[in-house]
Amino acid sequence: MFTVKPDTDNLAKEKADIFRKFVAKLIWVMKRGRPDVKPTISFLSARVKGPDKDDWHKFKCLMCWIKKTKIDVRIIGADDLLNMIVMIDSAHAVHDDMRGHTGGITSYGTGIVDEKSSKQKMNTCSSTETEHVGTSEYLPKPIFFELFMGAQGYKPNIILSKDNESEIRMLVNGKASCTSNSKHVAIKYFWCTDRIRQGNISVRYCPTEKMIADCMSKPLQGKLFVTFRNYIMGWVHISTLFDIFSPTEERVENNGCLAVKPKTIKLMYAETVLIESAVEA
Repeated sequence: MFTVKPDTDNLAKEKADIFRKFVAKLIWVMKRGRPDVKPTISFLSARVKGPDKDDWHKFKCLMCWIKKTKIDVRIIGADDLLNMIVMIDSAHAVHDDMRGHTGGITSYGTGIVDEKSSKQKMNTCSSTETEHVGTSEYLPKPIFFELFMGAQGYKPNIILSKDNESEIRMLVNGKASCTSNSKHVAIKYFWCTDRIRQGNISVRYCPTEKMIADCMSKPLQGKLFVTFRNYIMGWVHISTLFDIFSPTEERVENNGCLAVKPKTIKLMYAETVLIESAVEA
């Protein structure tokens, strides 16, 4: 999906106008009810200035998928408002200019309340550095949510899940954990370390096969895409993917990831009848 073919002809003006018009509409649809198509929309929205025939083919594939799944209902729910699960994942050098791609999601247990899928603004030398830059790009959003919830009388704990243990050490220890391969990482990206030490952000390891944000950082296919999509759309509770640990657990088991124990789920933006029909579908 991220591949741009330089020898492909540009679209005619009429088709290019249709492309821009519907990509703009799809951005609204994605934000309101279809976060599962965020990576595709992210790429297509970066191609509106000069779309080519290959972009048109990708656009048609997306429209066919939207038409096929138009009755799907997004579900957002919260076990409680004191535990915010944040997952951030980045794909290294997946674009033609060798830049990485950042993906992130924020959840309170059922579905996601926010997502990010965007091309990184700089080139990196390793996957660890790509992950570190991705964390720096998305973490301000959950911190803003934390401040907003604090103004409403809640003090949520941010549970930051990462699947790169080298980056986890850099997040927790800062420059002290930089090896010869990562000493060049700019100091400005270690603001995350300072916020982790001073704030209520706890970093946890999450295996790649359970990292839901992986769906936002790269195009997935098959069973893994279907599995992650079920969690992103809120059809399956996040606890069915993760082992259950208390929020104060320092380290997870070999095959598990931290998650919040489910309590009463409050569903929003969807009626019970529509929810049941979506699950059955």
